[in-house]
Amino acid sequence: MHHPPDTLHARKRRKARAMIVSAAFQLFAEHGFDNVTVASIAERAEVGRTTFFRYFGDKQQVLFADDGAEVERMCAYVREKASQPLGDDLHAAVGLLREADAAARPHTALSPAHSAVLARLLRESTELRSRYLLTRHERAIRLAGALTEVGTAQSVAVLAAHAAMACELTAMRLAETPEAFGDRLDEAHLMLGDLGRQAAS
Repeated sequence: MHHPPDTLHARKRRKARAMIVSAAFQLFAEHGFDNVTVASIAERAEVGRTTFFRYFGDKQQVLFADDGAEVERMCAYVREKASQPLGDDLHAAVGLLREADAAARPHTALSPAHSAVLARLLRESTELRSRYLLTRHERAIRLAGALTEVGTAQSVAVLAAHAAMACELTAMRLAETPEAFGDRLDEAHLMLGDLGRQAAS
């Protein structure tokens, strides 16, 4: 894969974006989501409101800042690693998505501190939970598309992507700390595998 040169402008853009994300999470941790404004985030990050809106459409979007990059990495992994068409093999499709998630997460995942803030905000806000579910649904659509591209039957690709989403939502709901999320995710996938084996027997 060809990567463009890392120019000074690109580094400055990344730094500004990272400062906005960091400032937003600090303020959300201190004051909750509803009591924080875009203006206060921009002030804490030492940027203008115009700069904020260059990177994010609203303050909700900051919470899910890395979603786009993460799903891109997952889709790329699926396209690269699928050595043969998966056809109707639901187990293999779900397994490939699990591998893709594990490969992408270290590069784009929130820090434990930010994950803890996000988990708390999701518990407190119905509006944010709705936005979060929308991002998961959009991710499932993208992943189903990637699976279809590598020869997975459409029905299997859609079910696999939504099954993977269900595992993630289960882990998010049951994990008592951000550090426990990975273990809970593994448990959810094991239960899903058990369900498939029971159905086949």
